Amino acid sequence: MSNAERPAQRPRLPDGAQQVDIENLYGRLAEHGLEYGPAFRGLRAVWSHGDEVYADAALDDTTSSGDGYLLHPALFDAALQAALVPDLGSEEGTFLPFVLRGVRVHKAGARSVRVHTAPADGGVTLALTGDDGEPVATVGTVLRRSVTAGQLDAATQRPRLLRPVWKTVPPPPASQDQQRWAFLGTDHIGFTGALKSSGHAFDSYPSLPSLDSALTGGTPAPDVVAVACTDADSPVRSAAQRALMLVQEWLADERLNKTRLVLLTSGAVATRPQEDLPDLPGAAVWGLLRSAQSEHPGRFALVDIDDPEESGRALTAAIASGEPQLAVRRGVLHRPRLVRRPPPRRAALTGTVLVTGGTGALGRLIARHLVTRHDVTHLVLLSRRGPQAPGATELNAELTALGARVDIIACDATDRTSLEHALGTVPAPSAVIHTAGLVSDATAVTLTPRKLDQVLGPKVDAALHLHDLIKDPACAFVLFSSIAGLTGNRGQGNYAAANAALDALAHHRRALGLRGTSLAWGLWEDGMGSGLSATELVRIKNSGFAPLLPDQGLALFDAALAADEALLAPVRLNESALSTDVPPILADLLSAPAGKSAASESLRSRLAALPEGERDRAALEFVLATVADVLGFDGPEEVVADREFSTVGLDSLGNLELSRRLSSATGIRLPVTLAFDHPTPADLASRLRQLLRENEK
Repeated sequence: MSNAERPAQRPRLPDGAQQVDIENLYGRLAEHGLEYGPAFRGLRAVWSHGDEVYADAALDDTTSSGDGYLLHPALFDAALQAALVPDLGSEEGTFLPFVLRGVRVHKAGARSVRVHTAPADGGVTLALTGDDGEPVATVGTVLRRSVTAGQLDAATQRPRLLRPVWKTVPPPPASQDQQRWAFLGTDHIGFTGALKSSGHAFDSYPSLPSLDSALTGGTPAPDVVAVACTDADSPVRSAAQRALMLVQEWLADERLNKTRLVLLTSGAVATRPQEDLPDLPGAAVWGLLRSAQSEHPGRFALVDIDDPEESGRALTAAIASGEPQLAVRRGVLHRPRLVRRPPPRRAALTGTVLVTGGTGALGRLIARHLVTRHDVTHLVLLSRRGPQAPGATELNAELTALGARVDIIACDATDRTSLEHALGTVPAPSAVIHTAGLVSDATAVTLTPRKLDQVLGPKVDAALHLHDLIKDPACAFVLFSSIAGLTGNRGQGNYAAANAALDALAHHRRALGLRGTSLAWGLWEDGMGSGLSATELVRIKNSGFAPLLPDQGLALFDAALAADEALLAPVRLNESALSTDVPPILADLLSAPAGKSAASESLRSRLAALPEGERDRAALEFVLATVADVLGFDGPEEVVADREFSTVGLDSLGNLELSRRLSSATGIRLPVTLAFDHPTPADLASRLRQLLRENEK
């Protein structure tokens, strides 16, 4: 827009002002670690004149000016952005506003301004002028400070407590279920009977060699081959080894390049918190295959079913859907997703606590934390070398000086006899924390049975022995698992298999009336990831995660104990990487497109369609859903009606977003202080009902 086309009231640009190209400004800012949402992309044009900057900024059409503030924060932020433009690309880093002095608002309600910055006192002055030529706001001095890319990365890599949920999936159209099928091996589940009852034609092969013979004879490869992997009586390592052999032989046969292998289980994954998981071998297969799926997209699928007779037709739909991982429950398809869990109240451990891997990096961190934070008075630390482990003497002295009694015992927890003997020398524990484990990475094609055993032993064998030997219903039973078991990290099929089995064990213990919690950790900076190369750390970061700092991990440990659920994932999210190629289970952590929330429906129209006696309840449900959506929770059940917003993580930006959404839903301009003035969902819903009634008069 030329100067002549601008509103006459706006201050004129000085002669010689040069327009700055800002067509891709917000993309460039994002490259420097500054990612702005739609409401905060308010710069419309920028000009430079020596050391001075002029800019036009405005709120977008969807942003309400609202009540409760003199100058809209998005408009003010856009004005501050004008001071950043000249320094983009500076070798000194990215400059951000650090100190504001002499802030004055002269006129309220502006939706667009002309911005002028000029050097002053080591920073810049800021002047905002409205369309009518009148001053809107001034800042005496804006001091800026440079921040590095690493510091900006750290700001977006937030520690989170996630939990898996299973969400329903609509069945595919019948037209997609026209593939040629085959079944391989022994039918442990009743899959073939389900196929027959649904009228689906298929071929059966007793083994992979028999399928090979058929293909050699000229039979075209089927579109889908299913194999039942459930055998609850089989040892975990045997099931994992058989699945590994099948995967490797499958990938080696080029004739099967376009055929999808579907591994069927029953009772290997839990779609509900109270669901039992009797098939721990099948759970290990799920972990192994999740990694194979990451390495070879589209080649493998996982389906867990409850009752073949009831779910037979849905089972064929599940395979035809193309989803990589599904569970069929009562004929309904479900797929796994990780969602954020609200911060729980704190809990503490007392009495005698047993820690496996107690002299390792994580074991030492946890041991100190148990004494200093949880006031644990007796620690039993098990490790293969016990007192002879490096640093064990110093650890003992440190914990003793803190007031704890410490027993460091040499014990191979993978040996049941050795573990039983060790447990017999100490008081019965009030809590068990199983941190032991190791990694031995390899891709699905190169993974060997030996590498599989190396990882399964300290993770799974030890956990199963602890499970068999400790049956006190009051004893906390905490398993250190890994996010790899849920996401299927590339090159970690053995590790994923081991940790998925731990996750299943926690569910199984709860079904037996015992305590059990599996923590699917992200990488710890001082844990097993301490020896990773820079390249490996970048790969993990790009997968959506960043290494947990010790203090962050310990805080998540406390939160997970307080939550007391079967399976939680304490991680440090690299949220900027979640917009790229991530495993499907992370899909719901991606930012939802603006305006697509189910909670954005008009509350006014919703209430108008209900009888008067149902409107209070509906208003509360609407507020709960909106708060849950703003906070990124899985659903309104995560928000307690009488719990104050400040205790569930609603910060100032969240409060602003909540007010914006409720203003849109009610058609009433609500103050930004709404959630502060009415600090619980119940209070807020009552206030909205009152405002709507007053607005109708």
